[in-house]
Amino acid sequence: MRKSFLALLLLMFFVTGCSRTPAPDTQSRAEGGGCTDCHGDYVTAFADSTHGLADLDCADCHSGLDAHLQSRTNLPAIDVRGEACASCHAEIHSEWLASPHAQIPLDLFPNDPRILQCMKCHQGSGFAAVIESGEDFKSAWGPPPQTEPEAVTCIACHTPHNAREAQMLRLPKGELCATCHGGKWQNQVLTATPPEAYMPPGEHKFGEPAPAAPEHPFAGDYTAFADHPHNEGDRCVTCHMAKTPGISELGGHTFSMRTTEDGLQNTAACTSCHGDVDSYDIGGKQTEVSAALTNLENALKVRNNGELPGNQPGTCNQCHKGGSLPFDDDPDMILGNAYETYKQIERDKSFGVHNAPFALQLLRDALEAVETLYTE
Repeated sequence: MRKSFLALLLLMFFVTGCSRTPAPDTQSRAEGGGCTDCHGDYVTAFADSTHGLADLDCADCHSGLDAHLQSRTNLPAIDVRGEACASCHAEIHSEWLASPHAQIPLDLFPNDPRILQCMKCHQGSGFAAVIESGEDFKSAWGPPPQTEPEAVTCIACHTPHNAREAQMLRLPKGELCATCHGGKWQNQVLTATPPEAYMPPGEHKFGEPAPAAPEHPFAGDYTAFADHPHNEGDRCVTCHMAKTPGISELGGHTFSMRTTEDGLQNTAACTSCHGDVDSYDIGGKQTEVSAALTNLENALKVRNNGELPGNQPGTCNQCHKGGSLPFDDDPDMILGNAYETYKQIERDKSFGVHNAPFALQLLRDALEAVETLYTE
């Protein structure tokens, strides 16, 4: 069923190429008529952009312009898969290829129309379309792709017509990452946002302190934990794009903080504030958070026949917040709510780097609740 659905989806797409050889009259089209007649705003903005100042023009990225000028029904095409950008930005493209952004998890998408909800974060053109539409990102659905499926390519974060700043970003750096990642485990820890089970009804925006929920049996006021250096300025980009000299697998457009094979850490991101360090376990905070996680895990297992509940519905919950199967005996949801804390800190994967004081307080509160409030 899944394969037939994906096959049907792929039939909706038309595969396009990208010509890197401008037609002879490209300049005259852009400057004296052609493109400017209908797309004057784009042409003007592009002329002042980094690409325009580098003497690139429409045909460097768009193909089929001559046919389009003969009939507007012949739409020009653009290769959104990243290869067009690679011709000038080979090193950055190589880094991107090693990142999670280069993956297309079609096998994990739901086998129904909800796939369009996934497309706005898991496909570059879908993300760009929703941002350009001005719709509320959280509630909007990504449009059906217009080309063969691509990953989160360059056009997701960068727009070639942007003259606002040299990197041609669609949004400010911290805001750009938060658009897709704001509700994920890492950003919940970064912004001191407790699990949703602890919070009163209402939407919480990325970067803002989470509202206190004293009515929850073991939720404290965590708002003070949102005020820390990692939650300022460019946030994610500050560390995840920092470069360790001589190690191409770290930072930059890989966004990686640890090499896969030998576990080297991108400590270049730490030195400006913490001096010359060789590990993320600064002040022993990772060790402390890891121990607190183990204590909570053991307390939950002891009260659930030696096991933690599995995910529901499955694989997506490794990155996205979602439900778990219930504990065997938990009528007051003491164990279930404590498990929400465990999942949030464990799946954050930084073991305190993102926000150690918040992680430790949350884990301590959850463990205390399990040990003092839960009765079989």
